[in-house]
Order: sequence, then structure tokens, then C-alpha cells
Amino acid sequence: MSPFPNDPYCYPGTDVLINRGDYRVQSELSKFEADAVFLAFAAMEARPVTGPFDTRRLQETHRRIFGNVYPWAAELRKDIGIMTKNRSGFAVAYGPAANVPTALEGAFAKLKAERFLLGLDLGLFARRLAFYYSELDAIHAFREGNSRTLRAFTPDLALAAGHRLAWARTGTTADDQQRLYHARDLAVMRGDTSELAEIIAANLNND
Repeated sequence: MSPFPNDPYCYPGTDVLINRGDYRVQSELSKFEADAVFLAFAAMEARPVTGPFDTRRLQETHRRIFGNVYPWAAELRKDIGIMTKNRSGFAVAYGPAANVPTALEGAFAKLKAERFLLGLDLGLFARRLAFYYSELDAIHAFREGNSRTLRAFTPDLALAAGHRLAWARTGTTADDQQRLYHARDLAVMRGDTSELAEIIAANLNND
């Protein structure tokens, strides 16, 4: 059962997200999603998302990744209650859905005021990108797929600022993945982005 009563994103009486393949078993949906997302990332390499770094671009990134999986791709999260995850030693709670549009507007206004992080050296860029990653993660704009959307959105932002960010270097082992989860959750729940900045710095390359 979905942890949210009357969750509009799930098939009634289940915790399986409504999907274009009409899969009602989670394992089947997971495979369908993984295959579609793999192809979507490949397609975005050939035809990147463009436009200003704002809410619309974040939504378009989500649509490109999940449009063939979920009919609600790119739709900002509806009010289904407080979204939480128990992971890496934290009970992570994300902001309420009602605040998502305003919170996104505020985050991107700050990013624009910082000239989209253009001209920063690697160390400072990593610290500021960690801040904005944690801001967008805490907002959790979508019902599902926020992490993968940020994994596509942040390298685009880095490239526009003159850096190359390759998340593929992280998560190659279970320990690396857990370290990333912990860093993200620490940033969201305690506002401590130091570990996330270290991971981002290790994945930056300007050679």
C-alpha cells in the first residue's frame, strides 16, 4: 500500500506508480523504468536540454527522462502529505508540495543572482553547486525521479559554468552510493553540504 492515503500517483490500493506500460507489479515497473531511463539519458546526450536554468528547464529534464514511463512526467508534485525516506541514518523529510513552485522560484532566483556559478574556481564551484543541489533536493519537485533529474540537470549547469561534472564516477560501488546518499541527506536535514561538496569536487574535471 502507498504510505499516502488516496495517493493520486498510484494505482488504487497499491504503492505502484501509474505508468505508461500499465505495470501493476513493482518489479516489472522497475525494469520498464530502468530500460526507458537508460534510453532517455542516451537521447539527451545526442540532443541536450537547453534554455535558462529555471523551473521550466528542471521540468523539461524530468519530462525527457520519464516521459515514456509516467504520464505525469514534468508535473510538479501534488499534495500527498509529507514525503519522507528512511535512509543513511536519517529520516529525511521533504518540503510540502504547496511550497514547491515558490521554493523553486526562490532557488533559481538566487542561482541567477550568482550568475549561474560562472567564473568560480573548482573548489568554490563545488561548494556552491552542493548548496543548490541540496536546495533542489529538499524541495523535491516531483513525485518520483528527483535524484535522476538532478543527476542530469547539475552536469548541464556545470558545463555552462565552465566545468565538467561526471556523476558516473560516483556510485560504482555500494559504499560510494551510500556515501552519496549520506551526503545528500546530511545536506537536506542539517544544512551541512560539506560532504556533498567533497563528492562533487572529486567528480569535477576541467582537463
